[in-house]
Order: sequence, then structure tokens, then C-alpha cells
Amino acid sequence: MSRSPFAPLARCASLAALAWGLAAAPAAAQPGPSAAAPSAALGLQPTRAGLQAALSSLEAAGAAGAGEAELIRARLRDGDFQVGDQLGVTVEGEQALTATFTVGAGRVLVLPGLGDVSLAGVLRSEAEAKLTADLRRYLREPVVHVHPLVRLAVIGQVRQPGYYVLAADALVSDAIMAAGGPLPTAKLAAARIERGPQRIWEGRALQQAIAQGRTLDQMSLRAGDQISVPNDSGSRGAAAMRAALAVPGAILALVAGIKVM
Repeated sequence: MSRSPFAPLARCASLAALAWGLAAAPAAAQPGPSAAAPSAALGLQPTRAGLQAALSSLEAAGAAGAGEAELIRARLRDGDFQVGDQLGVTVEGEQALTATFTVGAGRVLVLPGLGDVSLAGVLRSEAEAKLTADLRRYLREPVVHVHPLVRLAVIGQVRQPGYYVLAADALVSDAIMAAGGPLPTAKLAAARIERGPQRIWEGRALQQAIAQGRTLDQMSLRAGDQISVPNDSGSRGAAAMRAALAVPGAILALVAGIKVM
């Protein structure tokens, strides 16, 4: 079955509508703190120094930055890796060590034939150096590449609710699209991110982070966090999604009516 030449256009329209719905809510309708750590300070893959700089900025903002500041403090204290996390590991010239590995009990990564590597207190940005240092006990000058993955739940008004494993440098919108994208009844502007019973991102703070294009890593998300998209059939985000998805269909209908000369 041949793929429609307009499939990429449809996907672009969906992504555009999703981004609009997530980031274009009126300020008056966005509760919660507005302070957010600057993306430039965090970097693409936040380092310990970058997180500490961001924490200082948030602490200076006072109550407005308290929520994200607490997320960063937890990272600096406990590290990023949780039991069940996955890491894509490549060790050049070592096929047995080139695979996707899962973090086990005690935040330990079990490497075949080499024993355990503890990731307790380790940030994602530190994992490559940590594995390299540990592998030097067994291999001569190992060349190691690590790609951390994050397992998130996406629930609510999406086409395929469930758990999804994404790269740590993915966006919130990537997670929603992995779940099939929002339903027409989704109120994207009211989306929130939860950790257990706690709402760790919502309202203006979440909208600002999305508008800045911040990654899951930059937002201090971790395995088990949950993106919740609530219901609102009259929302502007839902209307934008319906309109955007109608555009490729209209183009296809137009093209179907054109006779090839």
C-alpha cells in the first residue's frame, strides 16, 4: 500500500495545532507560578553545574520558582535514574555491551559479564562518564556512548493512553504525539504533569516551559511521571486541532478532482 504524499503535511498540521494548543492559552487562564529556569543555563543535557545555576535563579525568584526549584534539588540529591529506566548503551567494538539496558533494584545497571554499575546519585549528563570510568576496570580505553530514555505515562484525551519510552531530549508534545495525538475533546491549554499525587508542572509555568522548547530532561521529568490531558470539547486548542486536521483532507479532495492531462 503506497503512502499518501500528503501524510507528512498532515503530521505537520497536527504538530502545529498541538503546539498552538499547548502554548497559546490566555495568561488569565493559566494558574500557578510563572517562573522557569532559563534553558540557556540548563543546556541541552543539564549538567550538575547547569542545574545549580538554574536553582540559584529559581531561588532568587522566591515563591514563583519554588516548584521547579524542588524538582532540581531532588535531582542534585538523588540523581536522575529510577528502577525501570532504560539506557541505550554503545561500547565501540563490544557487541555484548551495545544494547538497551534497564536499571534494576538499587539503581544498578547490570552489564553482561562485567557486573553492576551503580547509578545512584548520577545525572543523565553524567552517565556516559560514569560507565566509561567503570568499564576501564575491564577494558582498555573504552569508547562509550549513552542515550538515556524516560518512561512516561500519557493519559486523558489522547488517542492511545499508556506508557511511552522517549529520549530524554524529547519534548512534552513528542510524548503526546507518541500517544496518537490529542482527541478533538482535549483541552491542551490545561494539560498538566503529575508525579504521584503531586502536580509538578501546570498552568503558566508549564506553558512557559513548552514555549521555550524545553526538553523532558530540562524540565526534570523522570520515569513514572504522568502527562494528563483533560477534557474540554469547547476549548480553543480542540478547535485549532480540528481545523488543522481538516486542511490536508481539503487539499486531498481538491487534488482528487484534478484530471491529469
